[in-house]
Amino acid sequence: MKKVTKVLIIVSLLFSIISMYTNVFAAELKTKLDVIQEASETKELENDQGYISKTIVNSNESTGEVTIELKLSNTKKNIEKQMDTEIFLVVDNSPSMDFVTSSGKTRKELVLNSTSSLVEAIFNNSSNVKMGLIDFHGRTGGWFGEPASIINATVRQNLTDSKETMITAIQKQLQRETEGGTNIDAGLQRAQQNFTKANNRKIIILLTDGIPNADVKGTEVEDANDVTDVGNIEIGKNTKNTLLNLKNSGIYVITLLTGMSDSDGNTDKNGTEYEDNNTLEEKLKAAEDIFGTPLAPTANKYYLVNNVDINKIISEDIFADVMEKIQSPLNKVKIVDYFPEEILENFDFSYVGNPSVGKVTEGIDPENKTIEWDIDTLKGDEVATLQYKLKIKDMKNEELLNKVISTNEKVVLTYQDIDAKEYTVNLTNSPKISLAEIKDENDNENTNNNTNDNNNENNDNNDNNGITDNSENDKTNNNGTDKTPTKDNTIADGKIPQTGESMLIGISIVAVIVGTVCIYIKSRKYRDI
Repeated sequence: MKKVTKVLIIVSLLFSIISMYTNVFAAELKTKLDVIQEASETKELENDQGYISKTIVNSNESTGEVTIELKLSNTKKNIEKQMDTEIFLVVDNSPSMDFVTSSGKTRKELVLNSTSSLVEAIFNNSSNVKMGLIDFHGRTGGWFGEPASIINATVRQNLTDSKETMITAIQKQLQRETEGGTNIDAGLQRAQQNFTKANNRKIIILLTDGIPNADVKGTEVEDANDVTDVGNIEIGKNTKNTLLNLKNSGIYVITLLTGMSDSDGNTDKNGTEYEDNNTLEEKLKAAEDIFGTPLAPTANKYYLVNNVDINKIISEDIFADVMEKIQSPLNKVKIVDYFPEEILENFDFSYVGNPSVGKVTEGIDPENKTIEWDIDTLKGDEVATLQYKLKIKDMKNEELLNKVISTNEKVVLTYQDIDAKEYTVNLTNSPKISLAEIKDENDNENTNNNTNDNNNENNDNNDNNGITDNSENDKTNNNGTDKTPTKDNTIADGKIPQTGESMLIGISIVAVIVGTVCIYIKSRKYRDI
């Protein structure tokens, strides 16, 4: 009898151990990481300058990991495609460019030295830019029997994206000897021919110091230096038409005309003095007939300047015109990303590579709860991106279950525009995530099976009672009341028993039986005594 008792006790203990293991296994929490909101708002910058946004670009629900991209775009109205810009400098190389100014420098030196500064500034502040250099002079039919034509303009530097190459080309142009005549028409048309066929922005910067006395049609003139000559008037009309054609074809033309002042001398660097038969009024009238006025230009922009203003107009005003046409840079750009306490406590943080522009702090500053991205200058049409990962530390953290978590608290952008005006942009909306529980499919299947069994049982009962009738003529009672069977929406009281609960009930019953047997054996023993 003692052996039977021991066996029953061992069996009871085994059932208890199995019950505990089954319940622990059944109660194991299974979770996944859900993306509740994929992207923040897209915040537009002032003056159609660009935008800032934050987006979850990748996620892994099983490992609890998301990759977030912070983007600052210096483009027009969410235009993701970056447009290339092509610029040709069309420079006068006629003898008057060697005239010495009151500064002691020649016009050629003033123009080309200022142009070097312009080129450097454009490349430093713009992306996707290519520049080239064309010079022009002119011949008339009376000189060596060579008629004026497009051959009077020469490509000195093809379109290049190298700042150094362009500056070298300008320095070579400074050393190049001037040649007689002024065929502006040839320079403009040569530039038009050498732009690419691509749908890019196209800009011509025309730098000259005189009224044209030749064109690509080889128009004959009796006196090349007389702006009132019929031939020169015809040349002016042809040059104006070329300017209009360029404008209408979408090529943006910026013109600088100097040498139209009484203070301008007519002596070149070699001491040679040239005779000018035109009055200032005649020259200004001829210039207006071709180029228009600064307020009403024939093409897009027109500057009529004295020698002393050449550097300012080229390095400041024309630079601003180009930047406006391309896209002005953002200067002193800094982005600070603030993280909530929940992210710091429950997620691991790591960068995905380096930022596309600028530099970023090593990691999250625990004191300020921030990372700082120092971009400095974001060029026109340039897009800066920074990516990092957030990975949940504990996928079974019940405190985070079904809680919507913002990936960051806010993002603060500060920058200056081309005029050094300061701006601050706050991005307060952020991507959101949540830790969600994964329901056991077996439990769902059992629940569905139980529900189906109950529905089948109800249907059988209804059939036996004669309630269900498929006859179309018998769907109403005599009084017209609809007696079509309604769907069974009965909801079971309380929680439907689960597999683990059934096991516990069975073990409890076994334990009661074992206890009863033990008591019975014990009572028999005392009875025998």
